[in-house]
Amino acid sequence: MKAHLLPFALIATLTSTAQWSTDPAAPMPVCNAANTQQYMRAIADADSGYYVFWSDLRNDQQKADLYGQHFDSEGNALWTANGELLLTHPARSFNNLAPLLMPDGSVIVSFLTRSTNIGGDTARAMRFDTDANALWAEPTVLLTGFDLRSIQAVLSDSCAYIVSYCESCQGAYGCRMQRVRMDGTAQFALPGQPMGSSYYGPYTIHPDGAGGLLFNIRAGNGAGTPLKAQRFDSLGAEVWPGYINLADADGLNYAFSTAMDGTLAQTTVWEVNGDLRMTRIDTLSNPLWSPTVQVACDLPTFAQGGPSIHAAADALFVAWSDNRPPASNADLYIQKYDPNTGAELWTSDGIAAIQMNTYIPTATVVPSDSGGVLVTYEGNVAGFTAMRLRADGALAWADPVAFCEPSFNPAYEKRVHLSDGNGGVVAFWESFAGDVYGGRIYRNGKRYNDVGIYEATHATAIHSYPNPATDVLYFDLPSDQRIVRAEVINHLGQVMDVTTSGRSIDLSGLSMGGYTARIRTIEHVFTTRFIKH
Repeated sequence: MKAHLLPFALIATLTSTAQWSTDPAAPMPVCNAANTQQYMRAIADADSGYYVFWSDLRNDQQKADLYGQHFDSEGNALWTANGELLLTHPARSFNNLAPLLMPDGSVIVSFLTRSTNIGGDTARAMRFDTDANALWAEPTVLLTGFDLRSIQAVLSDSCAYIVSYCESCQGAYGCRMQRVRMDGTAQFALPGQPMGSSYYGPYTIHPDGAGGLLFNIRAGNGAGTPLKAQRFDSLGAEVWPGYINLADADGLNYAFSTAMDGTLAQTTVWEVNGDLRMTRIDTLSNPLWSPTVQVACDLPTFAQGGPSIHAAADALFVAWSDNRPPASNADLYIQKYDPNTGAELWTSDGIAAIQMNTYIPTATVVPSDSGGVLVTYEGNVAGFTAMRLRADGALAWADPVAFCEPSFNPAYEKRVHLSDGNGGVVAFWESFAGDVYGGRIYRNGKRYNDVGIYEATHATAIHSYPNPATDVLYFDLPSDQRIVRAEVINHLGQVMDVTTSGRSIDLSGLSMGGYTARIRTIEHVFTTRFIKH
């Protein structure tokens, strides 16, 4: 189908290609068209596949168009090979992106536009269905009149809550926000709702479970900088009396990471003077640990940095770069913590998960299954790799497994990692050459699947209904099977137990959004993705 809607043009033409590569010397290309693909973002869909969106300069090196691709669980491309052209404009470039899966399975993609291919002076959004069709007559204007540099989005009831960082928000650094409804109407008056001022640095946002969001930002540039946080409600108003400082008196040096769990508690980890510290608060801004700030890792004389955090149902996991011997530059370490106290649960100072020669590595942690996690790292020799750890901290594989060889490595932090719902990991990344690649490493530590999600049990995809669901989700199980345990995993990778009954699970305690269900019977494990209304 092709539709021309001025001043924007939208195009959708479907086809199919395949598939996850088993050869790290030839990773699966998402897009290797002419010129540069940039600002890539990826999310899971409502079934068992993935969406990838990016800004593409193939048609004009000075002006990018919006492209996307939809993959099924096996890596088959469901849209046009090398990407579907979704939006174009004769004078505007589509730059930084923020896709978000909505409760009905559609996707709202927020993006910055400008006459050049860097940043934006306007933020807009468009909603697409699973076949790449635009669902609004034209993109909705979210924010205007600022030097916008980045954009993020979270689900807020049935709306998208969008935040953009700007270099000049009425004369000061800071962020602006907008809330867009499913029909494409923007909730806040233009030019957008302010979020404080004079805050300079990266930021994170999380839904607060009540239609609002938690906002965290590095409030300066340099050692000792405060780490500010505030909660905003669905009307864009500040909930707390003022911004709080999550860090202690030493502040932070640069990098930090945040995660929310099923209890709506936020845990934050940051680097300061070569060490890692962390804190945990509830949505009322109350600290949940005593002392409020805990040490995540402070191994003397060696540096820990670049933390990545994941919050599971009953544990916190932090991965980081660490230069302790025998590291050649840095290795990846990981630790498991008690969410109630912040206490270490594995070997003191962390477990060496991936050890290899690295250059500007970026550690990430992704949920696996059975209480385990996966970590990923970029190396100069082994390439872009992953390792799975079991719940007790034991390495599940003999060696790290590579998505690709070093020549295809991600360009610094330009990669996205997603749980495959079966204990493995899917990654999409931008290479230094400006192309986009994807790969999957299964729970078995291979680039193909020969065993299932649990140690001796194959995980099988199964049909669930209704989808979307409201209160109860049913499964087409074999007649001799009954559910003995069920878990659901949300879009942040948080794992939650749910109540079971026969061949169904109770969804009443879940917020709206997309989930993966993982159900166990006496003999088997089944998985499915679904939408909760």
